[in-house]
Amino acid sequence: MEAKQKFQIAESPPKSAEYQALLRAGPRLKPLRQVHAHLIVTGCYRSRALLTKLLTLSCAAGSIAYTRRLLTTVHDPDSFLFNSLIKASSKFRFSLDTLFFYRLMLLSHVLPSTYTFTSVVKACADLASLRLGRVVHSHVLLSGYGSDSFVQAALVTFYSKCGALGAARRVFDEMPERSVVAWNSMISGYEQNGAANEALLMFSKMRESGVDPDSATFVGVLSACSQLGSLELGCWVHDYVVSNGIRVNVVLATSLINMFSRCGDVMRARAVFDSTNEGNVIAWTAMISGYGMHGYGVQAMEIFHRMKACNLVPNRVTFVAVLSACAHAGLVDEGRRIFTSMREEYGLVPGVEHHVCMVDMLGRAGLLSEAYQFIKELSVEELVPAVWTAMLGACKMHKNFDLGVEAAEHLISVEPQNPAHYVLLSNMYALAGRMDRVESVRNVMIQRGLKKQVGYSTIDVNNKSFLFSMGDKSHPETNEIYQYLDELMWRCKEAGYTPVPESAMHELEEEEREYALRYHSEKLAVAFGLMKTGHGMTLRIVKNLRICEDCHSAIKFISVVTNREIIIRDKLRFHHFREGSCSCLDYW
Repeated sequence: MEAKQKFQIAESPPKSAEYQALLRAGPRLKPLRQVHAHLIVTGCYRSRALLTKLLTLSCAAGSIAYTRRLLTTVHDPDSFLFNSLIKASSKFRFSLDTLFFYRLMLLSHVLPSTYTFTSVVKACADLASLRLGRVVHSHVLLSGYGSDSFVQAALVTFYSKCGALGAARRVFDEMPERSVVAWNSMISGYEQNGAANEALLMFSKMRESGVDPDSATFVGVLSACSQLGSLELGCWVHDYVVSNGIRVNVVLATSLINMFSRCGDVMRARAVFDSTNEGNVIAWTAMISGYGMHGYGVQAMEIFHRMKACNLVPNRVTFVAVLSACAHAGLVDEGRRIFTSMREEYGLVPGVEHHVCMVDMLGRAGLLSEAYQFIKELSVEELVPAVWTAMLGACKMHKNFDLGVEAAEHLISVEPQNPAHYVLLSNMYALAGRMDRVESVRNVMIQRGLKKQVGYSTIDVNNKSFLFSMGDKSHPETNEIYQYLDELMWRCKEAGYTPVPESAMHELEEEEREYALRYHSEKLAVAFGLMKTGHGMTLRIVKNLRICEDCHSAIKFISVVTNREIIIRDKLRFHHFREGSCSCLDYW
């Protein structure tokens, strides 16, 4: 009877005064220490239920060191205690400690369960540790939980986050029942690893299987649409969300803003932004970024100043978006003030990305000497290749041979395997008429096995995406496309267009240069789009590289002779071609 009473005291039922004291303390370290001291004084420290609650709350309070010390005082911890601790540490991103507790659990000969493995696999995913995760996966199989749907979903997420999409897909395909979490993990895994088309295919299969998507599904799908510039599918997602009454939280709203902005419809992005009630810096930053990439610097500044008026504190990403908007719109004075305010008003130390924006902004505006001086004042740690790349791009734009060569040679010295640097250096030599140096650079590229990145453009027509590369003849309607483009370019010449040969490869003869320029990927995509869409429809095209000067000039004329609006998203920004002019004002 005495032993039974002692056991009941030690276990302390949840409604005990001590348990209520723990609940009142909550995830706050000082009150938790006081309750801990009380448990020792009263002898209740032997209660596993109380100790388990104390451990999880101290973990939630962020004091993992205190949690680990507490654990050493527990005699013979059981499965419930270990699982509670592993789950809490994984939830609050103490991933290494999660693995430590898991190892201690195994050493204590306590068998893991499905709850154990879902948390431990999540910790491996947060660490992006493929090696450790594979070890845990082997434990899963040995313990007989290989077919557990919750563990399988966690493994799909883990492999996706580690970029092991093949392994993720194998686990996914083996699942007898696939939850929405598993589908979401697979979709986001493809999207985050640059496989946007596969992400959208997976979403299509999800719909066919009868699984209802949730807001997390749409975040992944919208990100894939953003990568591909797939406005039609993005609009469908938006309509689905609205018609099905899905709550648009700040994450989904930000995804919609990003999607509309990156797919060329900044007006709809603003409409989503205006309908968002949550005052979150992330959504405001997305809207600033959206305006910036379209060259609408004034509107970006308006959002930024409204954000400050609402007492929202801009973060580092916000400043990147604002400075980038200033760079694309030529708002140099505004950009200088904002850069200064980072440190003086908000106590933020500018990072590499902010320095790149400043060099880009000054360089685009033709202030090459100021940009060069800005670079020279950076520390060795801050002088990353991206800073010199921005400088090199500005030198090419403004045809400053001496500074351009210095920037290119510096880049080649730190990134000798990046072919883009050699191409830009070759272009700089070509602009200066130094064809001997052009040949020398080309020979170095050949010797090192470096090749220029292939340019391609995509366009969506009738919910299907079509890809074109320079001189591409893979399309079944190649002859019709080329004939249409030839006729189109003839009409442009009659309207005043002349090719810009220096944009092409310098070694080509004049006639060959014009041929190479005429069949650039964006021109082929434009021709195909004009052929396949009705009069008055806007064309939206995505190019993986920066649009060349000749194509930029030609598409301005195409917008006149066809009376169409043409929107092209290149590597750097958006170009809205309408009635013979571009939204970038030839500033890109």
